[in-house]
Amino acid sequence: MSRARLLFGAFFGACVLTFGVAAAQQVDIPAGPNRNIVSRECGACHDLGMVVGAAGQTREGWNSTIDEMISYGMRVEPEDRAKILDYLSTFLGTRPAPNPAAR
Repeated sequence: MSRARLLFGAFFGACVLTFGVAAAQQVDIPAGPNRNIVSRECGACHDLGMVVGAAGQTREGWNSTIDEMISYGMRVEPEDRAKILDYLSTFLGTRPAPNPAAR
């Protein structure tokens, strides 16, 4: 019975360690103009993995997502909102992301 407890404890510890490491890894968004604004504004309320997970939306889809975030309390200046929309639709939109070095 002692061996069973030891194996269970080792298994449980390994699971906790695995989940802890996974949680500590941060998702990064693609490089590009206004990435810092997107990272700051979106990351203020949730993990950037949620942003990356929503990739593939049209510009209109991202615009609706920003409207939804504002309805949840996001506060963003109009000029920053436009920059966020441009970034999201360009680098996480339906078209392949351009090479930021070519800009």
